[in-house]
Amino acid sequence: MQGTNIILGYGETLTHGHALKRGSGEKKYPYGIDEQRPWLGAQLTALRQANAAVPAIAKPRDQNVAKITLHPTFLAKSHHPSTLFASTGLRCIGSRATTVTPRKETRAKKEPEPTHTAVLFVAGSDQDFDHLGLFLRSHNTAKVHQQALCRLELISPFASTEKNFLGHDAHGEARLEVVLHAAEEDQDIVGSFVAYVATLGGKADTKRMLIVSGLTFMPVHLAAEKVDVLGLFQFVRVVRAMPSLRMGGKPMRAIGAPGTALPIQPAIDQSLKVGIFDAGVGHSSLAPWVNEIILPGTHNTTAECLGHGNGVTSTVLFGPLNKTAPFARPYANVRHYRCISPGVTEDQGVQDVDLYSVLKNIDTVLKTQPLDFVNFSLGPYMPMEDDEVHPWTALIDKHLASGSTFATVAVGNDGDKPWPMSRVQPPSDMVNALAVGACDSAADKWQRAPYSSFGPGRSPGLVKPDGLSFGGSDAEPFIVYNALAGQLMEVQGTSYSAPATMHTAIGIKASLTSPLNMLALRALMNHHASRDPEMAMSEVGHGRFPQTVDEVLQCPDNEVRVIYQGTLKAGQNMRALIPFPTIALNGRVTLRATLCFASHTDPEHAVNYTRAGLTVLLRPKKNVSTTMSFFSTSKMYTTELEARVGEHKWETTLRHEHDFNATTLNDPLFDITYGAREDGQAVDNSTLPPLPYAMIVTVSVENTPGIYNNIRQRYQTLLPLDIRQEVRIQATGQGGQS
Repeated sequence: MQGTNIILGYGETLTHGHALKRGSGEKKYPYGIDEQRPWLGAQLTALRQANAAVPAIAKPRDQNVAKITLHPTFLAKSHHPSTLFASTGLRCIGSRATTVTPRKETRAKKEPEPTHTAVLFVAGSDQDFDHLGLFLRSHNTAKVHQQALCRLELISPFASTEKNFLGHDAHGEARLEVVLHAAEEDQDIVGSFVAYVATLGGKADTKRMLIVSGLTFMPVHLAAEKVDVLGLFQFVRVVRAMPSLRMGGKPMRAIGAPGTALPIQPAIDQSLKVGIFDAGVGHSSLAPWVNEIILPGTHNTTAECLGHGNGVTSTVLFGPLNKTAPFARPYANVRHYRCISPGVTEDQGVQDVDLYSVLKNIDTVLKTQPLDFVNFSLGPYMPMEDDEVHPWTALIDKHLASGSTFATVAVGNDGDKPWPMSRVQPPSDMVNALAVGACDSAADKWQRAPYSSFGPGRSPGLVKPDGLSFGGSDAEPFIVYNALAGQLMEVQGTSYSAPATMHTAIGIKASLTSPLNMLALRALMNHHASRDPEMAMSEVGHGRFPQTVDEVLQCPDNEVRVIYQGTLKAGQNMRALIPFPTIALNGRVTLRATLCFASHTDPEHAVNYTRAGLTVLLRPKKNVSTTMSFFSTSKMYTTELEARVGEHKWETTLRHEHDFNATTLNDPLFDITYGAREDGQAVDNSTLPPLPYAMIVTVSVENTPGIYNNIRQRYQTLLPLDIRQEVRIQATGQGGQS
């Protein structure tokens, strides 16, 4: 890589704090309090009658859970009716997205139409809901509470039939996954639920339950015909069939022994901690680079399981193989955590469905073992849902919220099934990981592989998959090394495109001695994904991820690419200067930017899942007040799909590019403001720690060589990243491979 233009680092030296004036007029309300009194009053009366019909055994703490739907105009965290709830004794325990046609719009001439909004799940006693009614009727109610009441569209019971995701045609004994609104401190609610299940002749498995934030996920055995009665329990949120585990891809086909030997060199960067959660390797043939850790209950296995684990491990170590080309030297050593096994059983000796026990094994590792990279080519066999966050997604996302781990997740292999079964599968709907689909070729012309599951994801997390990598096809198989059999194997599936993406990402990290955090690595992979504009983002995300390290680290002469890494303070604005050339520009300027951060999450609030959000404005000319929204939902996502879209600023990956006439830009810059919420509500910014971020900015100019060197000369603090010496030697000695 000597003599080439290497991507520039230290973009954070071009940033500084800068206060912005953000004024807004008084919010216009669609309803007056006099309109709300009869409307909401009748709904509260109906709610009181519905609550009276619920048996006392289904009402822990003598409390009911109701739904309160917000008018679509008032989704912002600052409009959350938290003060009203606190004053009446009610508490918001969760939320989900919904669609409502409001009675009125805030704009007088606009006719009401179905609009995305939030429904809040609110718990309280009969007296608490009566107190809400008093606030509604009284003319002495404080103005702040009257305004909160005017932001509400509907108040209604949370009916048991709404919680039944099993389907009303199901019969016989069912293995269920029940989601409760119950946090760690709500064990009395869990105990009441277990007792209630017993009265229905069922059994709740408390030994295998999982608690994530404000939700408890509980395996339950119960007759399917009693699910609606089960849903009468007030703190039940969802009842659905317990999914099985997916570990997908077409069966392996042997193509003979490798034509070349395994490498003899140690891994390039042995300090990196790489974890694979899969089905095991079962041998020591890769012992120079692989340490297999057999997690509890996974000693017994099968050839199919080990074949999958070997294929994934081969891909992380060597990338996609060629029948005759030499094996590449591994970038890093690997810890393979065997977390799948047909032998994983419950205490009663009944075989597990490979869901909760597997996830608990993963949880234990992530709690105790800091990892730089992790790959998941497995997960629940089900499409993701718009309104509910699966325990795999919620639990693993929580472990990735620091941004210190780069994670790749296979999206699933049901892309050729009817919608919604073709949709991406948990946990690839995480916001803190890279969801990877598969394309059918490693050549220049490629398409989404037909089997590759596709999006959209939910909002936040709308762009899923984030992108694709080569995963094999009938015409162009993906080749792995199965060391257990000592043979090369032809495979295909997202189980291999995900670790192939991680192989490239590890290669970028291992190739550098300059500091590069994992958020910057995630941003780089998204930034360099490419697609034909005619390809739907719902199918390919940002495009095909880079397949080589050189694609990311080298810049052509007519462009410059800069990495920004740092932290943002909540509630404050950061101004980021965009490097801009001073030489004559002979064509249009393309500005591409990718901004990534990691976020803590609230899985009980699916509509407000991420706690952190960024507002970004582009100022095309430094000394002119005119601004434009560079990242927006309409720019991020094409309109060929109907997607429920919330505020775009809560997305953890923002990417867009825009072409400008050279005269419209003059030392452009971004203003980036970090805002936060918790449980969908506003929080005190002074109590929040800084938010790590990474941004990649590319400026390229048509027909204008010398851009890279001009930027280098103008911005002395921007320096090329340092390439590891071993990689330079490897690039020279192995035909350019790096």
